[in-house]
Amino acid sequence: MSFGLLTLGTQSLQANQTALSVTGQNISNVNTEGYTRQRPVFHSRADLGGVEIDDIDRVADAFLNRQIWTDSATYSSYNAFEDFANELDNLMASDVTSISKAMDDYFGALQTAVDDPVSLPNRELFIAQSEALVQRFNDLDANIRRQNDTINGRLESNVATINTIAGNIAQLNDDIRIAKAAGNVSSELLDQRDAKLEELSEYIGFTTLEDGNTGEVSVFIGNGEPLVVGQSANTLYTITSPADSSQLNLGIQIGNSVGDITNQVTGGKIGGMLDYRENTLNETLDELGRIALVFADTMNEQHQKGMDLDGNPGGLMFTDINSGSAASNRVLAERDNLSTTTGSAVISDVSQVQATEYELIFSGPQEFTLIRGSDEMRWNQASLNANGPAPTNASEVDQDGEFYLDAANGDLTLRIDGVTVTMDAAGSFATGDKFLIRPTRNAASEIDTVLNQARQLALAAPLATSEDSGNTGTAVASVSITDQDYAAQSVVAGEMTPPIDVSFRTALEVIDTPAATNTGVASNLTVTDFSVMSGITFPLTITEDGSGNFDITDSATPANTQTGVALTGSQLDLTATFGVTLDITGAAAGDSFTVQHDSSTDAAYYVLTDGDGDRQVGQYVSGQSIQLAGFELTISNQPDINDTFVVRANTDGVSDNRNALLMSDLQFAKTVEGASYQDKYGQTVERVGTEAAVAQVNAQAGKAVLDSNKQQRSSIAGVNLDEEAAKLVQYQQAYQASAQLIRAAQTIFDSLLQSV
Repeated sequence: MSFGLLTLGTQSLQANQTALSVTGQNISNVNTEGYTRQRPVFHSRADLGGVEIDDIDRVADAFLNRQIWTDSATYSSYNAFEDFANELDNLMASDVTSISKAMDDYFGALQTAVDDPVSLPNRELFIAQSEALVQRFNDLDANIRRQNDTINGRLESNVATINTIAGNIAQLNDDIRIAKAAGNVSSELLDQRDAKLEELSEYIGFTTLEDGNTGEVSVFIGNGEPLVVGQSANTLYTITSPADSSQLNLGIQIGNSVGDITNQVTGGKIGGMLDYRENTLNETLDELGRIALVFADTMNEQHQKGMDLDGNPGGLMFTDINSGSAASNRVLAERDNLSTTTGSAVISDVSQVQATEYELIFSGPQEFTLIRGSDEMRWNQASLNANGPAPTNASEVDQDGEFYLDAANGDLTLRIDGVTVTMDAAGSFATGDKFLIRPTRNAASEIDTVLNQARQLALAAPLATSEDSGNTGTAVASVSITDQDYAAQSVVAGEMTPPIDVSFRTALEVIDTPAATNTGVASNLTVTDFSVMSGITFPLTITEDGSGNFDITDSATPANTQTGVALTGSQLDLTATFGVTLDITGAAAGDSFTVQHDSSTDAAYYVLTDGDGDRQVGQYVSGQSIQLAGFELTISNQPDINDTFVVRANTDGVSDNRNALLMSDLQFAKTVEGASYQDKYGQTVERVGTEAAVAQVNAQAGKAVLDSNKQQRSSIAGVNLDEEAAKLVQYQQAYQASAQLIRAAQTIFDSLLQSV
């Protein structure tokens, strides 16, 4: 009996001594980051055999830990996104760096030049503001691209940190495996591994899988790519983007190959930076480039329609958006392509250009897919050329949605969103060839001023109108250039060339020829071809020739005549020779009719006559423009029949500001996807600001959730000094009681020995 008491006391003493050690460990690590509270598990031995420590539990919630890792990755991602978005928002909104402020100054200087186009200082101020605006585009683009450099640097730094952490996790896996195999408690090793996993979650999102037999944890990133498997860790690398050498991507080495996992990674600082680069930074560069592209092209186009102080046509104000270098820089070939291909992208219609990039992928020498980045819209051979006959050569590709693939040399020409892409395969494309097409990405960095002489500013219009001093009507005439190459077009044979006289005619009517006694009746006179009618001098005489047909002659010298014209039903069709038709019924031999302008005073037709004698006649509609070769004439209000105007070359360009006014009007024109330059820039700033604000809200929410879960974990796994103090007293008393049990057993044993 005494031996049993001694055994019980000894076991109890040892068990409570161990419990005291566990409590002491907890108390000593109360301030240790990542430490998880431990708890002794007492086990009663059967048949009054005493007690022993069966295990030392690590009071950890595995589910809560995994949730904290996820929350940490989410918060870090939003936080990284927010930092970059706030910086970009400040760049774009600040007056010091904003395009909007520089554009206000530009149009303000243009208005000053409009007010006094003779002033050379005003012109020089406008040129200076043009250069300042261009510099602002260049600087803002460079500042935004510096964010890309920062992201590249942080990617390299973070990847190095992740590789170190992954190596530490693999080593801890091995240590835990060995400890578990030896039956040793490895709570501290588990704490260290959990701390490393939590640290890893700050950089990248991941999932874990634990081996219940060995205690090892495998870590997977992206779409299940193994970062840590048991005791080994794979290596992450930063790799240059296949098409864009300015951007670093994320790769992981598995075996002897490195795979690109950039598009798979989410969460953590790396996920936030990649998300920001793809969805905010690059989109902002594209939008800024589109504004620069539209601004330069529309300003150039209007300036080239004007005339400078020396009477010369206006030239380019800004660099040509379709220069050879600009067009070729828009097409990037992936470095792993098998074919040797050069490409270019020409902006055919700047009003249709989208602020996005396109990926062109070949699945065969003559099979391709074009993917638009903004909405993942896809085009291939089946979805293109669907709106009309397919082009038979590259030059016929002049509408969106058309393409031509030359089977002989493999060249591809296609047009989408106002951009004509030409690819020269130097033979044929190879399966898997990929190309990145960026119509607007570089425009803000490439824009530059071309014009630097004040006298070369084409503020005047090259054509002017004048009215006869005797005009009595209310009509007002104006002329504007519609094509920058109007001078070349206006000398084409048969085209109206200034100076042009403008006069007016009343409506045509058909009556009986004076002194004729007609049996038949003529009616329903209609002008069917104004171009033919332009060569006719009225009145027009129509005579029945005795055989049921008609002879027609006008009043020109020599006369225009047509004989033996038969009726079609009741209609006399004179379109081919005289540009009119009319109905004649019941005509007898010798009947004669006259087509002439009526006696009213209402202008029904305009007549244009140039110095070569060319004429153009058309129906007069107040305010409706008359399209000519490279220019248009507009006459408003009501002219009298005797009113005349002259369209002539402008010989007074010094004080003329008409083209400058048209350039100034571009400030408010809806030229960029239904918005003005500054409105579109404001929309871009607003979008960036909204994304920054959303990221801030998400980061705050993510931080709150993370802190809440950490607090919950602390309440479960953290050390409570009050609780540990109570247990310390409890185990100490049990230890002392166990010692008393041993002393009692010894006393009984001594008594037995003495009684023998």
